[in-house]
Amino acid sequence: MFSYSRTRKNLIILIYLLCLSFSFGHCKLDLNNPSDPKSKSYFETALMNLYLRSVCSAHLRGNVRIGSGNYLVLPHSLLPLKNGNYVVTASVSEPVTWSGRSSGVNYSYTGLIGTDPAIVIFQVNGRTFEIEWLDYLGPAATTTANSHFSSLSEFSNGEIGVFTQVIGTEQLGAISPKLFSQAFMAARYSPSGSRVWFTYLDMAAGTFNIDKIAHVVDSTDQMHLFYTSTGTAANTPNTVGLTEFPAPTIASNGLFAGQKEIGWAVLNGNGMPQRQRFLRGAGDFEVISAAYSKDGNILLGGSALNFIENFSGHPAVGFTRGFSAQLTSNTQEVLKITYLGSNNTSFNVGKLEAIKVANDGFYGTGVAAGSYGSPIHDYQYYSAGNFRNYSFVKFDLNGNLLWNQFLGSSNANVIDQVPALAYISYFDEIRVKLIGPESGTKMTGLDSISNGSGINPYQDITLRMDGRVGRYSSIRYETNIFVTTPVSGLVGMDVNIHDACNGRMVSLKRFLYFPNTNGFLEVSTKSPMEEP
Repeated sequence: MFSYSRTRKNLIILIYLLCLSFSFGHCKLDLNNPSDPKSKSYFETALMNLYLRSVCSAHLRGNVRIGSGNYLVLPHSLLPLKNGNYVVTASVSEPVTWSGRSSGVNYSYTGLIGTDPAIVIFQVNGRTFEIEWLDYLGPAATTTANSHFSSLSEFSNGEIGVFTQVIGTEQLGAISPKLFSQAFMAARYSPSGSRVWFTYLDMAAGTFNIDKIAHVVDSTDQMHLFYTSTGTAANTPNTVGLTEFPAPTIASNGLFAGQKEIGWAVLNGNGMPQRQRFLRGAGDFEVISAAYSKDGNILLGGSALNFIENFSGHPAVGFTRGFSAQLTSNTQEVLKITYLGSNNTSFNVGKLEAIKVANDGFYGTGVAAGSYGSPIHDYQYYSAGNFRNYSFVKFDLNGNLLWNQFLGSSNANVIDQVPALAYISYFDEIRVKLIGPESGTKMTGLDSISNGSGINPYQDITLRMDGRVGRYSSIRYETNIFVTTPVSGLVGMDVNIHDACNGRMVSLKRFLYFPNTNGFLEVSTKSPMEEP
């Protein structure tokens, strides 16, 4: 419960904001358009969001689960909203029960239960941890654990954007109809769960890569959609792109059949196509993640086998390395490409899989093999398999790499599960949640800062890092699987984590009945004192 002094402080803030609203409201055009900066509604929305942020409680505890546990459930994205609530997307293979119902507010689950995955979106109240609304976007184009497959963003007025890929019959009311069996889908939701608009975006079969997509919303409420295109034949550039858009200002290279390049399309805030182009290169590269900064730039993350056009420096041409791309949201220019990885061609692993934006830069994570840069904690070599380490990086707001670190074991490979990463500005700390190796071994070289009594395979690991320089400050091991003969049990994997209030974390977690893949997902929070 809130203390008397905190309640009084919040009341003073609210009264002050209401006075501001009354004073300045007469200077605003009285238009009911919360996305228009000249609108009174826009100003009132900003004031209410400011107030709601001021009442955050560091000691709140709560959780909500979806899924019966009998079928495959794959959480995708978790987005904290400015008003303190959370929006979640996932792939489900059954109707989800919420608030006593199993239907969606606009559309419901269709298909064969246990067989046909569907994309679901729902909103969780940030104070009661109850589901306020839930909707189905349609049958999923693929079954994937990629957290960007159903990516989320927030518009200036608190409305919600989502971008994904679907199959099946189109839902009624779209701006553009669904032309092909597999299509991209973009939608804008109100805070109450109604669809402001939604649209299908099409490319011919075989011209794009299922699963490799991402999106952001910029400060002018434009949706920037990123996808991985696929070349259909040798020396055949893609000059069409998404069929609903004007022709690309820059076509793909299309140098060889199957070549992967990145498409970039922009919708305005009303869902109308504006422009599109390709980021092209001499070899394969694909998008995995994206983040938007307040200065109007976008940072993309992914993997590349060769140079991206006009930007040399790939350390090992023909071998997979991570990369970041700094883009301008207003002109669709590529400002900078940074390749991440070793020049040692013994290694063929590298990708930047997740990016979080902070006030002073971008933080990212993924996997890499072979040392590069000037890490405090260097690459840990294991002589079998694909030599994988987790990789952590920080860029400034101009896309310049500031530091990189590795986390691995000289006794085992790390598993191919993206670490969940959050930045806590109050402590200038990076918090990372991940799963340990299948062998149950600890990470190498961190004994002096290790704690916890975790045992068995797939331990639950919490890593804390200094955000300024990337130095590891502590690593804690907790048991995830209690039965080892045979290896089985309920395993929890953090997919997304966010700082909710000065170190109180909100987590989107997948639980599975290992070694089976069926399970459920959970959105939860607890006091910082309970965090490892």
